[in-house]
Amino acid sequence: MESGMDVFLLSCAIQDYAWGKLGSSSEVARLWASGDPKRQIEPTKPYAELWMGTHPKGDAVIQHSGVAHKSLGQWIAAHPDCLGTKVREAFNNQLPFLFKVLSVRLALSVQAHPDKALAKKLHAQFPQHYPDDNHKPEMAIALTPFRGLCGFRPISEIVAFLRDVPEFRALIGQDAAEQLEASAADLSKDVEALKRCFTCMMQRSKEEYAEQLKLLVQRKN
Repeated sequence: MESGMDVFLLSCAIQDYAWGKLGSSSEVARLWASGDPKRQIEPTKPYAELWMGTHPKGDAVIQHSGVAHKSLGQWIAAHPDCLGTKVREAFNNQLPFLFKVLSVRLALSVQAHPDKALAKKLHAQFPQHYPDDNHKPEMAIALTPFRGLCGFRPISEIVAFLRDVPEFRALIGQDAAEQLEASAADLSKDVEALKRCFTCMMQRSKEEYAEQLKLLVQRKN
């Protein structure tokens, strides 16, 4: 971050979501520790995300001569010209993005990223689940080999899992499973049947997931 000829070192926030890589195997942990020699990496702690931005849950702190000063958000508020005229006008003097580094060990949680119009509607109806009315466009650049999934598996594969994994079928429910099986040959019915299966599964309780996972592990052992 520049102010005149000065360059400031940022002390960035981390998020310890359970899916993050553990200890020093996480690039996030190594970057976080490199910003302050006093920081110690805990070997069993997940270090999932490093945040470089002004988000209220992780506003970066400006370091100067090894001493923490004001946050990046406070600095931008005092120097709004750093954003440029168009950004200031469009985003009300706010930094319009959050730059992150992720170190992924497990599958990430399912998230909803509505467009701008739907985000406004969902925020008005369910503010506890959608705390702001902004959309969440994202761009990701893989720094190491990474596998991501987009959309659903082919219906035929899902139907095969429903047949071969009884614990999965139990979470979906017999009625929804049979509807998807019956629709497998009719593409016009696939979408609604798949939607019902997904809804049924996502609405199951943690206790139901735990029970079916226990049964699956017992069966495989």
